[in-house]
Amino acid sequence: MRKFNLIPEKIKRKYELSLLNSDFKDNLNKVILKSWIACLILGILITFFFTNELKNSENFFKTLIEYYSLSVLISIPIIIFYIYSKITLKKVKRRKEIEFVLADYLDLVAANLTAGMPIDQAMWYAVRERFGILAKEIEFVARRVMAGEDLERALLEFTNKYDSDLLKKSMTLLIEGLKSGGELSNLVSKIAWNIKETQLIEKEIRAEITTYVIFITFASIIIAPFLYALSHRIIIIMSDIISKLDLNNISSAGSNLPLKFSNKNIISGSDFKIFIYINLFITSTLASMLVSTIRKGEIKAGLKLIPIFIIVSFILFLFASIILTSVFKGVIA
Repeated sequence: MRKFNLIPEKIKRKYELSLLNSDFKDNLNKVILKSWIACLILGILITFFFTNELKNSENFFKTLIEYYSLSVLISIPIIIFYIYSKITLKKVKRRKEIEFVLADYLDLVAANLTAGMPIDQAMWYAVRERFGILAKEIEFVARRVMAGEDLERALLEFTNKYDSDLLKKSMTLLIEGLKSGGELSNLVSKIAWNIKETQLIEKEIRAEITTYVIFITFASIIIAPFLYALSHRIIIIMSDIISKLDLNNISSAGSNLPLKFSNKNIISGSDFKIFIYINLFITSTLASMLVSTIRKGEIKAGLKLIPIFIIVSFILFLFASIILTSVFKGVIA
């Protein structure tokens, strides 16, 4: 009997490989199971936000099921984003650790090659405990070579595990040197020097663009919440003023005026507050992505900034609303 798979085998292998490359402890089946459990629990927590609607409903259980189903649907993209961010950040962290020690490792490899060692032994004896993840990967490559596998293939598979241009270019140059049969010690030494030079230039660039990062961060999570809070307070004040006016007398007395007064044309404070939360969410997300791109050169490395920016902007909006409420408390008598 043919076994039915909910996830296609090709996609399943892709995500299992992604979990393996990020050194994730759980396999794909456990991740899916834990994700569904987290969605159900988060759905219960989100349902509490609809307490007023549940209290005012005629059929409590039917309304509860409807809102819980909606809450689970809302929680699914949240959990997916959380798992994707966790896996991606682990992969980015491992890649950064490898890039950080790659130049020092290649310097030792060049020294071993100068001493007369073949390339596989030079790479093996250059392994140090302080190299961390890179040391483990090179040990794995060395074991595969000792088992009879081609060194070039083992190195290519090692570089393909990490989305690193620096690592791929360095290993590609090393493999081309192996194929050409030239002097490897000078080549490896120059690769290590180029890596150090590239990393130094990146540090200088990050130092020069710090001003832009500060401006974007300040505008998105500090200035925007305070301006939205002020706009929200002004709308509430205008609504209170218009609600105390006799609009029928004004309309009849000033029938020739080009202005028309109506409560229906005024945006309510609650509707505008929903608009604010949506805009703060979008603005904070885009700002965190932009800051990550400027500082790290990619969005993936700054995924952890997205919830931080969103939470901080929401908290500052609520804080500004409390302050402005006390400031404008005596405006409407």
